[in-house]
Amino acid sequence: MTDVDHLRYDQIAFKGSHNSIDRLRSLPWAERIEHQLSGTGGLSEPCRALELDLVQDAHRFRWTVKHGVNGDGPDFIDVLDVVRTWADRPANANHPVVTLHLDLKNAPLTHGGFAAALDERLTDTFGASRICTPGAVMGAEVDLVRGARAGGWPTFGQLRGRLVICLSGHGARKLDYARRSPRSRLCFADYPGSRGAPRRGYRVFANLFVDAQGYRGNLDRVKRHTGFMARGYNIVHRRTWDDSIAGRANVLSGDVLDSTDLFLGGKGYRAASG
Repeated sequence: MTDVDHLRYDQIAFKGSHNSIDRLRSLPWAERIEHQLSGTGGLSEPCRALELDLVQDAHRFRWTVKHGVNGDGPDFIDVLDVVRTWADRPANANHPVVTLHLDLKNAPLTHGGFAAALDERLTDTFGASRICTPGAVMGAEVDLVRGARAGGWPTFGQLRGRLVICLSGHGARKLDYARRSPRSRLCFADYPGSRGAPRRGYRVFANLFVDAQGYRGNLDRVKRHTGFMARGYNIVHRRTWDDSIAGRANVLSGDVLDSTDLFLGGKGYRAASG
């Protein structure tokens, strides 16, 4: 057992990359993802959380990974296959939990069709047992918030070799997903961290823009409650990194991946403590 294996997922800080497909742009896209997961290619440490921006086709449930609706990008399934291939290598057996943030850039077709199609794609790639689900965190509680507040997250050790997947972006779509048969869903969904921590409901990931006014206060209001995950994104300098560490942010998501100033010690994770 390592020094953090006994801690719950919501008690850990993870190095993350913001707009992951756009980092290390001199390389082919698959190599960018591989280097981020491994901490190679000049990175200071591995990224334990990736953000994939998803643009859906207008007439079918197929997604391209790219930051805007225009331009080209790899197919979402191809990117997931790179993550799975990395995780399946013997050298990466028992790897630290990988968190995927799926940023929904648009929302054509029906919300119900989206939920079923997305979960099917994720199951086909990873298998349901490899994914930590909202239902597992809910336990016997009536909703996800109360399950998380009751300490329902697995420990870091229990999540080795597994993934946590969280929807971000398009508000109506991710909210519908979170509420639609929540015990059977594969993904979590985030909410604006400026709202603090809800007392009930189906969202326990707070998403916070680090340069927004009141970032540190909002982060403190989220993390004073057991069970909530806080992601600070767009970290590009030491001040917002230090604010995130002091406020016990769980995912420190940035654009600068080679700096030893923005660094969790070399493994890409540590206990979240101010």
